[in-house]
Amino acid sequence: GVLLGAACAVKWSGIFYLVAFVVMSLIWDAGARRAVGLGRPYSGALGKDLPTLLGAMGLLPALTYLVSWTGWFVSPLGWGRNWAQATSQGPVFFVFDSLRSWLSYHFQVLGYHTGLSASHPYQSEPWSWPLMLRPVAFFYEGSDNVCGVKTCASAILGVGTPVIWYGGLAALVAMIVWYVSSRDWRAGAALLGYAAGWLPWFYWALADHRTMFNFYTIPMVPFMILAITLVAGLIIGPADATPNRRAVGAGVVGLFALLAIINFWWLYPVLTADVIPHEEWWRRMLLRSWV
Repeated sequence: GVLLGAACAVKWSGIFYLVAFVVMSLIWDAGARRAVGLGRPYSGALGKDLPTLLGAMGLLPALTYLVSWTGWFVSPLGWGRNWAQATSQGPVFFVFDSLRSWLSYHFQVLGYHTGLSASHPYQSEPWSWPLMLRPVAFFYEGSDNVCGVKTCASAILGVGTPVIWYGGLAALVAMIVWYVSSRDWRAGAALLGYAAGWLPWFYWALADHRTMFNFYTIPMVPFMILAITLVAGLIIGPADATPNRRAVGAGVVGLFALLAIINFWWLYPVLTADVIPHEEWWRRMLLRSWV
């Protein structure tokens, strides 16, 4: 609850994960009740587990989020703070006016973001994010005769390592198959985390035509990596598998890790604004939509 509240304090889309993990926690509680043979596991989870869950995943995240604004509350310099006016009226008015100013600030932020539809050359739609079709170019500068050839380039492209990114996409498909076939909770957790960071944006894309960018996928990446890790475990095999089976599996997983390292090394210059020949920069633009 504390960590989810902190996530919401960093970016409001953390609320997607808060809701998703509340649902997942209730499902896990019901599954635990069913596993030990209790009758009516789902109604039991709602009646007995939900009240404490509301404290751990409702009240605690809200308090954490509120505490994260401490600097704004105690300073007269925060946006829309009205600190001097509030403190001059006494402690009761201070609390009331502070909360009113705080809520007003939130409504301003919400109004701005829900109405954000201005066109941007590097905007992208959420359905394109898993394919990494339009990353954001944060920096580009061309120069002459500073890299050993006449035409040089320096760039920072907000793009993932393709071997990991597309390998992760394949791993997520494998998680769907694994969960449908076995209902394994680990596959379900990885899929839920990825979906919580991805699917809600479809609403704003379709209903509000909101301006969005590929870097919105950052909260999804840990769950993509979890999917890769789970698939790696399946490839290596269980502990009681034959030594040859595990050796071959470990070799396949090791080869994937090596390819990911090589791919990252190759892409590194356009992630860090290294000055390289323009031709080398162009080679690293795997898709023309990256430019």
